[in-house]
Amino acid sequence: MKKETRKENKGVTGKGTDYSVYRLERKEAVISFLAGSVFGYLAFSIFFGVLPFGIVLAAAGGVVGIRSGRDFFRKKRDRSLMIQFRDFLDSLSSSFSAGQNVSSALFSAHEDMLLQYGEGSVMAQETKLFLCGMKNNITAEALFDDFARRSGKRDIKTFSDTFCICSRSGGNIREIVMRTTRTLNEKMQMEAETEAIASKGKNELLLMTLMPFVIVPMLKTLGESSISGNNIVTIAVKSISAAVIAAAFIIGRKITDIKF
Repeated sequence: MKKETRKENKGVTGKGTDYSVYRLERKEAVISFLAGSVFGYLAFSIFFGVLPFGIVLAAAGGVVGIRSGRDFFRKKRDRSLMIQFRDFLDSLSSSFSAGQNVSSALFSAHEDMLLQYGEGSVMAQETKLFLCGMKNNITAEALFDDFARRSGKRDIKTFSDTFCICSRSGGNIREIVMRTTRTLNEKMQMEAETEAIASKGKNELLLMTLMPFVIVPMLKTLGESSISGNNIVTIAVKSISAAVIAAAFIIGRKITDIKF
């Protein structure tokens, strides 16, 4: 059975970003590959010390590094998106308080995003799409809904739904934006506090994972033959140990990775 390829969601303008997909830039890909390769080579060399196989493991580590790097940079982009979205709402709130309409408020928000984060930032690009869409007679409600769908973020989706209902029913948009901004600030502060608490466990996990790679070379320097030698028994023991360390790290990361 042929596997269906998921089509990337470019949005109503055809130029939007699908935030469920992340493509590494060349610099990011190189950094991720090198980090994975170096770790793979060092890990294999410390345990087994066989150069040819170490090169093979370095290549495999590079592939794993690219996958891990993609996940790391995607999460980094998602965090930037939420921070910038909060400031975007702050800008909208100020504009609505000054009596501006939706179109003027979005234009002001775009200027604020350019000043705060630069032209390449995610919200600067999104507000640019908002302005282009409205010039092409796409309603603000449709643009907000499209952005919420592409972002995949529950907070943005909630704001979009509330904004659409409020806009159609003639509600107080300024009050809605202010309340959403306040709620988002409180939630992000809570997330930061939770991450600070969880970081202790993450650091302990990393320390425990790296300890074998420090202990093994120390034992080799002391002339421990059971560690430095390679025979069927030692290779089997080392392989099982490496697998256990890798499995423990993966499980530990899943436990300490708190999703909001």
